[in-house]
Amino acid sequence: MNASKPSLLLVDDEERILRSLAMLFRGQYLLHTTTDARQALEIVARQQIHVVVSDQKMPVMRGADLLREVKERSPNTMRILLTGYSELDAIIASVNEGEIFRYVNKPWDAAELRTTVDQAAQIAYALYSAAPSEPAPVTAARAATAVEMVPAAPQAAEGILVIDDDAEVYSGVQEIVGASQPVHWARSLEQAFELLERHPVGVIVSELVVKGESLTAALKLLKAQHPEVVTIVMTPFQDTGVLINLINQGQIYRLLPKPVRRGPLGMNIASALRHHRMLRASPSLRQRHVVEKIRQPEEMSVANRVMGFLGRLRGRATV
Repeated sequence: MNASKPSLLLVDDEERILRSLAMLFRGQYLLHTTTDARQALEIVARQQIHVVVSDQKMPVMRGADLLREVKERSPNTMRILLTGYSELDAIIASVNEGEIFRYVNKPWDAAELRTTVDQAAQIAYALYSAAPSEPAPVTAARAATAVEMVPAAPQAAEGILVIDDDAEVYSGVQEIVGASQPVHWARSLEQAFELLERHPVGVIVSELVVKGESLTAALKLLKAQHPEVVTIVMTPFQDTGVLINLINQGQIYRLLPKPVRRGPLGMNIASALRHHRMLRASPSLRQRHVVEKIRQPEEMSVANRVMGFLGRLRGRATV
């Protein structure tokens, strides 16, 4: 990070909370604070902001909506959602619309929040520094509505891996993609490992539980080792704690409900393919997807099994 201070924008409609947040970061950042989401967008439009930390529960505009607008106006600004409510709608919106870096629950741990914001600021510095030579991130306004509108690079044959024991999901992805990309189907974690070892994969469409086995640890570790691989989770699962950890520890790209809806799934696969190709071509953009370490004891038990497999894939990433 260069000699100048990074800029941090704090947004919360409660003055008391805003003051508490500001005390954590005063002196370390060029600090901006506001209780008004509309004013926050004006600040982002006027000057370079490295990190935005926004509360979710605000009048006029939800935090997830604000961060979506920030993403459209300033794609290199890192976005953190702060909330005391683990609401499913907010979690889904923060992933699908805001593409947030972290989801932080209130009351926050001061040391962890400082670390998270500092990490986000360092990433934003790198993104802004590389901006002239890097491709622009895909925003909602630029997202394609069909996979056929996503031309592959001549040398690319990256596939889409479906990890689900539901044949309807696999057939739906096949029908959407057609002949434009290879589609592989794994009905267990072991089959997914085998297919990933044999075929280049850019996008994963996955359930969270297949054949009674949780895939959350595998998806998190895959993202940690291969940030260029983009994951879409399709599930009826509604455990907000698990989904929050998938944001922070797995940087999932989209979270879609079941049953399958072909239109939204096709649009999101197209966007995910574009995103994968940008990440593959742009090392600086991969920093945006740095993940937290897994903390759940029940998931640590499968880490060695998954890491052994991922070690064999490490050479596949294009740098």
